[in-house]
Amino acid sequence: MQTIMILIYVVLFILALILSFASVKYFITMWKFKNRKKDGSEDEDFKRFD
Repeated sequence: MQTIMILIYVVLFILALILSFASVKYFITMWKFKNRKKDGSEDEDFKRFD
């Protein structure tokens, strides 16, 4: 019974780690998008948002 609980905790920890990594990556992308130059010289990185 205790091994099942430990396994569940490990799976939840790995899931939380993956989700936090994905949200940090998304935050950095949006930060770059917000602070890009207005003349369009950096638009190659953000074609999917335009």
